[in-house]
Amino acid sequence: MQRLLFRLGILIATLAGTPTLAVEPGAPASATPDTQLQARLDLSDRYRRLPELIRDSLIPPQWLREGDRLIFWSVLGTDAGTWVLVHARTGAMKPLLSSAELRTQLSQLVGKPVQLPDQLGFAIAPDQQGIVFRIEDRFFGLGLSDGHVTALAPTDLAALALARGNLLAPDGQALAVQREGGFAVLGRDGNTRLERSGEENYDWQVPERAWSPDSRFLMVWRNDMRGVHKIPVVDYSSALERVTLAPYVKAGTPLGRSELYVVEPSTGRVTRVPPAEGETYDWFAGWRPGSGEALVLHMSRDGKRLDLSAIEPGSGKRRRVLREERPESFVAGLDFAEDGWARQVTPLPDDSGFLWLSERDGWRHVYLYDFAGKLVRQVTRGTFPIHQVVGLAPKGDALFLLASADSAAPYEQLLYRGNLKGGALKRMSSGSGMHRIIFSPSGNYYLDSWSSRTQPRLRDMVSTDGKTRLRLATADASALDELGYKPPEALTVLAADGTTPLHGVLYKPRDFDPGKHYPVIAYIYAGQFITMVPWSFIGTAASLQANGTAQMGFIVMLLDPRGTPGRSKTFQDATYGRVGQTEIPDYVAGLKQVAATRPWMDMERVGIYGHSWGGYFALRGMLTAPEFFKAGYAGAPGALEEEAIINEPYLGLPSGNPAGYQAGSNMALAGNLRGSLKMMHGSSDVNASLSTTMRMADALIRAGKHFEMLIMPGQPHGPLPPADRYYFDDIHLFFVRTLGGPR
Repeated sequence: MQRLLFRLGILIATLAGTPTLAVEPGAPASATPDTQLQARLDLSDRYRRLPELIRDSLIPPQWLREGDRLIFWSVLGTDAGTWVLVHARTGAMKPLLSSAELRTQLSQLVGKPVQLPDQLGFAIAPDQQGIVFRIEDRFFGLGLSDGHVTALAPTDLAALALARGNLLAPDGQALAVQREGGFAVLGRDGNTRLERSGEENYDWQVPERAWSPDSRFLMVWRNDMRGVHKIPVVDYSSALERVTLAPYVKAGTPLGRSELYVVEPSTGRVTRVPPAEGETYDWFAGWRPGSGEALVLHMSRDGKRLDLSAIEPGSGKRRRVLREERPESFVAGLDFAEDGWARQVTPLPDDSGFLWLSERDGWRHVYLYDFAGKLVRQVTRGTFPIHQVVGLAPKGDALFLLASADSAAPYEQLLYRGNLKGGALKRMSSGSGMHRIIFSPSGNYYLDSWSSRTQPRLRDMVSTDGKTRLRLATADASALDELGYKPPEALTVLAADGTTPLHGVLYKPRDFDPGKHYPVIAYIYAGQFITMVPWSFIGTAASLQANGTAQMGFIVMLLDPRGTPGRSKTFQDATYGRVGQTEIPDYVAGLKQVAATRPWMDMERVGIYGHSWGGYFALRGMLTAPEFFKAGYAGAPGALEEEAIINEPYLGLPSGNPAGYQAGSNMALAGNLRGSLKMMHGSSDVNASLSTTMRMADALIRAGKHFEMLIMPGQPHGPLPPADRYYFDDIHLFFVRTLGGPR
């Protein structure tokens, strides 16, 4: 499935000074910014790329199967530039070899001096006796016991397993290889045991955890997109244009079909599994640990039904284990599609049942079922959401959960210990913020990587009994202090209904002067499937961009309005069936409340910016609150009639809710435009099709409304370097020109 959410690119640039900005609204655009304005643009770009200034390992640590041992790539301290082996039971930490020795051995093997990258990924070798890694186009192995580096052939299974999408069988004797449109299974000798080729718009896909625990079977999807709507993508790079047609399922049009196959490499048998009923989105959810059944999830296209199926791999027969329905709203939406299988169902280690996440009591909680589909009990309760089951004790009834159970910080994700029999949760996280947990195979230890808005990331190794906590690494963010970085100001306001609390942040320029009056920009996303307000040190792509925009001389507010995930079902359902009708009122209400106690916010000069779903809402703000927003920039805006999985779970199908689709249409409101508006779209966007901007432009022209537009040739949904810098500079120059600077 396509990734639908916009991620900002990160580049390296130099920092200029921080001069004052004195540009009045309405000033003519210039092809080349003056020195002071260019310095601001450079500063803004530097803030957008703050993660580059933080020294921290970005390589995921990995546990060995036995011995409660973990390996991580070190960036700081005496062991920087090599891998460190940690023994959880003893607390001993030792590099596999020094960074100097690693460079020496590699240089000898390559025949020339080797410069190590700051971040060097790796994988545990199939025999668990070493690790494998890649430098440029060559593969190497490193022994855990002797620190000896060896060169690996490109056909070595351990080397091939490093490639994204390739999956090594649990016994290490076979490898599933994803190929262009198809797949193959290679044996231990590197020879092909089985291969299938794809066709145009009819590709094979190997999902994560595709191998059965005994390595006998492999589950593979075949995605049939031949019957879905296609959008044209034009290549303008030469005078002879080339057109390709990209599959794109628009609201109300036929979905693609996901065919599931059971592959048995030893016999060459490939068996198709009978499809689920109706039009569905399907995800592979893993395997039962004992019976050998594979688990698959199916969500109906309107999001109102979610099924769990079990498949007997020998015969390919499917049986329904569980069905959850919610006729009045949705059971699952795009947030589920983005990370669904990893969170929705968790088999118990003894294969007696599974844990299921559901919002049936108004909050996302854990329910225990047996594999006959019978509910055993509700495991967790309370007015807070559970986000993920991250671990289960190998013995006993303990389970470990990421939850937002602190009412003072409703979005922070902290680790808690619970019990399969129910009862209160016990907090295990020592710090606030966002925690990411990786349990050891034994279940006796876990790695806790966490940060908050004020605390750079820490990595701790912790025992589940709470008696041992070992600090492995602390990110170095001292360069941010030199830059003048300050964490955002936390906000709590009431939604437009006057009762629902909303959380957000406020960004200011680093040279903020409370004696001046600053133009204000609402940075908006408001999609029902993701939150944008940061609760960690790095934050989100949106928060990085919002902070960069503030350095241009603006006050920028970021808010998660009603309808977004992470809280109660009632909070999410505030926009169900009526997308586009409450989000802008929430932003306007929030801005007014914030400005009431901050006289330096100039509410006569308010702009709005968003990209993707945020582009839709930037247009929405300009058209539904034209007296409030004086300028708006809509990047790659979506529309309600665009991609089905973005819209239908929250609105229903167009045939069933025509009034909701019409009420949320921006095109119908084109005549309301008063302020300055600009739209941007990449000509090769296959996430939010270019037709949305073309149709919006046509509606504005028909309404006699003047606007600006930037078409970026060949760029996808999120412009790639160096075009991304051009795009963000264009946003900032637009607001400087239309709103002016501090006064």
